[in-house]
Amino acid sequence: MNVLITSAAAKVLLVQAFQRAAAPHGGKVFTADMAQTCAAGLFAGAHFAVKRLDADGALQELLDLCAAQGVRLIVPTRDGELPFFARHKAAFATRGVTVLVPDEARLAVCQNKRRFGEAIAAAGLAPIPVVTPGASTFPLFVRPATGAGGRGAMRIENADALAALGPLGDLLVHPLIAAPEYSIDLLMDLDGRALQAVVRERTQVVAGESKITTVVDHPALEKLTLQLGEALGLVGHNTVQAFDDAQRGPLFIEVNPRFGGASNCSIEAGLASPERLLALIAGDARARAARPIRHGLTMYRYAQDVFA
Repeated sequence: MNVLITSAAAKVLLVQAFQRAAAPHGGKVFTADMAQTCAAGLFAGAHFAVKRLDADGALQELLDLCAAQGVRLIVPTRDGELPFFARHKAAFATRGVTVLVPDEARLAVCQNKRRFGEAIAAAGLAPIPVVTPGASTFPLFVRPATGAGGRGAMRIENADALAALGPLGDLLVHPLIAAPEYSIDLLMDLDGRALQAVVRERTQVVAGESKITTVVDHPALEKLTLQLGEALGLVGHNTVQAFDDAQRGPLFIEVNPRFGGASNCSIEAGLASPERLLALIAGDARARAARPIRHGLTMYRYAQDVFA
């Protein structure tokens, strides 16, 4: 039950979480990245430098790597690589390798915030409202329909600031929401059935990633997130963003169909995604049962040096 974590970079905690999960299966965790060395690779069973995914032979290189190392599960961790793995998911499956990514069509919805909003609205869930600038009061909030990490998102104070942006093109315009923001770590099985959701309050965020986050008991948001996962056909571990507005109720912002930077908090709180995903691949139905969650657990993220 060997695991390959791609675009591994500095995702040491994710490597360690999968190592703990793989050990009872006699498995190892490998890392891959374009870089010859990376921090996460120092903690893996072995690290492999691989080609850019748009290079000739990239797919065959990864297929050969999985065969040589007995990999049963690939865990992509970067938004930019998800389309590649969705496109070639069947090629890996025919070789007995599961890839934690939805199919191409469902991934395309997840990676476009406009389409995401339309899809969940059609399922009876509430996205952040999209407004017509001339018919709305300021301040507003503008963000690109595609992209990650909050890049290009900004608060707009008045009509002059909005006009300075020029043609809005694929920018989404929202009312400014002043409400608590949450990350929800959502665990799905490999066939698109929702298993469990853990809600985290984002106390401190830097470049779109939680630096301080606390697990909270929010049954209503958990239930809606499970519905969202099944409506979108997600698989594996996903990170959902939402507001809980006093007047409008929960408003979903976006979903990243992968482990998030602070997902380790939910894993440690009891969600145990790596362990349960490997158990599902091994055919253990007990992994579907909801686990007790440590509400109130807080993660404080800090940098650490590794010397090799």
